[in-house]
Amino acid sequence: MRYLGVDYGERRVGIAVSDEEGKIAFPQRTVFVRSMREAVAAVRSVVKEQRVATVVVGMPEGLGGRDTMQTKRVRAFIRVLQRGLSVPIETENELLTTRLAVAAGGKKELRDASAAAIMLQSYLDKRRGD
Repeated sequence: MRYLGVDYGERRVGIAVSDEEGKIAFPQRTVFVRSMREAVAAVRSVVKEQRVATVVVGMPEGLGGRDTMQTKRVRAFIRVLQRGLSVPIETENELLTTRLAVAAGGKKELRDASAAAIMLQSYLDKRRGD
């Protein structure tokens, strides 16, 4: 079962995909978008081409569990993404994933994809009980 990790942003969307067994997350690409519609189209395209069984969207959590503006944007993105998508959508806390991606180094244009992979790996590890 393949999983798709999504680090949603208004300008950049990080995409990560798991292996077929759903054990290891790999950064795939960063998609530059001008609108939520473009972001949704990009994610739906990857779901189809990679035969993804579950989409995992990074959820930014504010201090004390309060919603931030970005939390509200991500929730709106998920609502739009759900329309016409035949696979379940889960969320995973994305706290510090971008900072971890930056600290790991690598190409700047892959940071969002790396953040998506870190978030997706956290989700996969929790599913397996690691």
